[in-house]
Amino acid sequence: AVVSTQSGHYGRGVLVNTHILQNPLNKLVVYGYMSTGVYRLYPDTTNSAEGSSSNGKYEGFDKANSTILAQVQKIMADITDVREHLQLDGGMMSAALLKSLCYINSTLSQLTLGVSLVPRIFFLKGSPDNHSNYMAMMNGIFAAQKAKIAIDVCVIGNDSVFLQQAADITSGTYIRIGDVSELAGYLLGIFLMGVELRKKFNIPPPAKVDFRAGCQCHSKMIDIGYVCSVCMSVYCSFRPICITCNAHFKLPSASLPKGKRTTRKKENGKT
Repeated sequence: AVVSTQSGHYGRGVLVNTHILQNPLNKLVVYGYMSTGVYRLYPDTTNSAEGSSSNGKYEGFDKANSTILAQVQKIMADITDVREHLQLDGGMMSAALLKSLCYINSTLSQLTLGVSLVPRIFFLKGSPDNHSNYMAMMNGIFAAQKAKIAIDVCVIGNDSVFLQQAADITSGTYIRIGDVSELAGYLLGIFLMGVELRKKFNIPPPAKVDFRAGCQCHSKMIDIGYVCSVCMSVYCSFRPICITCNAHFKLPSASLPKGKRTTRKKENGKT
């Protein structure tokens, strides 16, 4: 999510520029999401925002910053309903993750012989979770795990259950900060390093992960529930028909109460 504060934009810019400076072969794609959709902020495929070198700055810095800022301004200008801008419910978080995975897969498939990349996904999040997206989010997380793509997370404000699980499953790093002014320090001190190099530094220990699942019926987090054996959808109560894949299930059999034993008198007098 795009953090709309001066400190947030500064921290994001520092991370982007330093990543570009580290190696000329480094690649970077920035996506922003809100309730209205997922937007590619950098690089701009329409080439509407061209950067230029000024005041001795590296040209790549100016191009990245100006492109991201221009794209954010363009998105905000296209929003006609103010309520759409305020509805940052995180509903498109799974779509942003899946788009990132598709871009990584496309880039890796186009590499020439002898060239290798170590892809990572970094979430900078300032909006709450949308529990109705649990299935799509978990599918993306397991796809990243299978592709050995680490998911790093920096959350501003309240914890994110989905991203806690994402970082834990993919061997990434999850950090929650309360003050956005500390963002630049965390981004440079922790997330700029690779996953393997990070193990050699004394970074903050991982927080306790909340492994609860989100139910499909009421979009709430549950500890114990019912799971569809076909599509793995989770429900807080039994449903004879899965609302996701339309699979049918038998009602749970109730044990009948044992009746009293009765005896019948036979003709010979014996019972």
